[in-house]
Amino acid sequence: MTDVALSAARWLGTREESPEHRQILAVYNSIRPLPRGYTLQESDPWCAGFASAAAVMAGAGERYPLECSCSRIIEKAKEMGIWMEGDGHVPRPGDWVLYNWQAKAAGDDTGAPDHVGVVIGVENGEIMAVEGNFDNAVKLRRFPLDWEKIRGFVCPAREENTIRYHTLKDVPEYARATIEKLTADGSLRGVAEDDLGLSEELVRILVILDRRGRL
Repeated sequence: MTDVALSAARWLGTREESPEHRQILAVYNSIRPLPRGYTLQESDPWCAGFASAAAVMAGAGERYPLECSCSRIIEKAKEMGIWMEGDGHVPRPGDWVLYNWQAKAAGDDTGAPDHVGVVIGVENGEIMAVEGNFDNAVKLRRFPLDWEKIRGFVCPAREENTIRYHTLKDVPEYARATIEKLTADGSLRGVAEDDLGLSEELVRILVILDRRGRL
């Protein structure tokens, strides 16, 4: 769900109690039927509400387990058949990642979830996720694929995006400066020495992050 990742990325920098924060809550509270009939308040934890709002804003709400509770997200995702707990799973943009801060080692996938973020890309063995209620704001988190704090993933069905850019010349002009900068400083190494292997969706998200000074 590329558009869900883009929707989440556009809220980067939002602070709690700001107009943008209130917009996120308003989008969540517009869901019908409202999950469990509960209206999300400004004083509530809002990571799950943020992920749900990103899906709604992208027009993909029916594909996700919309909720303001991380535990209920997992329950609903299991009912929908879109929950993944395998340690070797590689998520795609638009997937949700759930965390268990109490986990001590890889393979501990049974604890209660504490937090959720929206995956916007995977590069060089590292997941990038945009999260609401991260230090009272919308922020970017980077972490390894085998991080022990990963509880699991919500993986909605979607059509495959087959557009990939293999060299810098293949990258669209609007994104070339960003990709050139990232390859020059070693932040972006691609799938092989002579193959960037960048998906169209990841390129679009990297441009948004670069323009917002988040790279």
